[in-house]
Amino acid sequence: MGGGAVILRTELRRSIAPWAGLAVVAVALGFLFLLSGPWWKTPAPWTAQATTAALWVRFLLVFLWPIVVGAGAIQGMRDSRSGMTELLATTSRPGRHRAAKLAGAVGGLSAAGFLLVFAVGAVEVLVHGGLFSAGFVPVVGVGLLAVVAGSWLGLAVGRLLPHPLTAPALAVLVLVLSMLCWTALEPALDSVLPARAGPLTPALAEPRGSMVTTAASVDAGQAVWFAGLAATGFLLLSVNSVRARLLSLLPLVVGAAVALPLFPASSAEVLTTDSFAAGKVCDGPVCVAELHRERLAALAGPGREALAMLAKLPDPPTRIEEQTAATFTGDAPRRAPDVVYLDFQQEEKLLTADAADLRLELLAGGGVPSCDRFSVVSLPDQAARMITAAYFTGELKMLPEHSGRWLKKDFGTVEQLWNSFRTLPPQVRLDRVAAARRVLLSCQGDPLAALIPGALR
Repeated sequence: MGGGAVILRTELRRSIAPWAGLAVVAVALGFLFLLSGPWWKTPAPWTAQATTAALWVRFLLVFLWPIVVGAGAIQGMRDSRSGMTELLATTSRPGRHRAAKLAGAVGGLSAAGFLLVFAVGAVEVLVHGGLFSAGFVPVVGVGLLAVVAGSWLGLAVGRLLPHPLTAPALAVLVLVLSMLCWTALEPALDSVLPARAGPLTPALAEPRGSMVTTAASVDAGQAVWFAGLAATGFLLLSVNSVRARLLSLLPLVVGAAVALPLFPASSAEVLTTDSFAAGKVCDGPVCVAELHRERLAALAGPGREALAMLAKLPDPPTRIEEQTAATFTGDAPRRAPDVVYLDFQQEEKLLTADAADLRLELLAGGGVPSCDRFSVVSLPDQAARMITAAYFTGELKMLPEHSGRWLKKDFGTVEQLWNSFRTLPPQVRLDRVAAARRVLLSCQGDPLAALIPGALR
């Protein structure tokens, strides 16, 4: 044990292991803190909760994994560069003993670098008052296994192909494969690879929401795959004969055979709702997600008021819920006839909105969100929602959502339409608000035309 510890300490000092771990930390933290990337922004800031932070660190493995594999290849060529291959082959000490110390040093410090990056993310979550749960454990655990597997694969390739171009060529190849697999996991991107091939590298798609985590089948499949990859890398590093090297590929083949059927056939199924963060916390008919529990007290009163006002409509909504599923910018918000949905993830302003603004948002569209995609703002749709909210409150106001800033210049036009609408008889106004609500529920037709026929012509 004492001799093994000495050898391990020697490997830690003389190998590339410390530099590999340092490279992982430096590159990852450089991305996270020096670039204003999507990890700082809605709908999935990496400070929202620990699982979201873990998903963003996994996302960065598209760049970090090639570094780990390339560093392993550089170290794997050490014996050949020093001319010690034949000398070591004549020693009585089994090759697996020497390989274990080297693999432990390089893989261990690379994994430690990955874990340190997540630890920084965890501190950011604590500082910003985010949510902690055990949901990050499989996300981080599979990432650690992938980092170790990548470093051992690099060691093996470097030992088998001790050429100066091996390490850079391998790093570039892994980067290209990582990018291709990553695009296969992004639903908004076209990829040359099928979705099932996406999880073969550890990088994950952007979370697109603060209440998602990896599907259990993805965790299980990747754990088996990267375990097989790690076993193959270690065996190739340990053995010398051609037959033994061929047999070393068996764990890789078995891992792929088990993992591929487990991987989802659709990229949309790779990430799923985090049951803890999205768990309902309710005050009567008003519910929010566990992630935003602190908003329930501010929402409960305005929520009940809004439901009471909406009750005059035919088939009115009876409850208020937070939208918890991840929504892509190309999708329209979720809607239902009996539920008023609020999206604190996409509409960050609602997290600090007062009671009046929360009630206004709930009343807009008769309790129905816009039919526009999150990346689109149209005057007819937003004007209809503003006027329907004003019908209940008696006052036309800008809505407290992302589209409000785009419509400031058109407020005068909407105000003219509102003044025209408010002169109508009470029953006509009610019927037209109900008609606009039906249009918004089906997203078939023009809600503003349902309120004011011929508007904006």
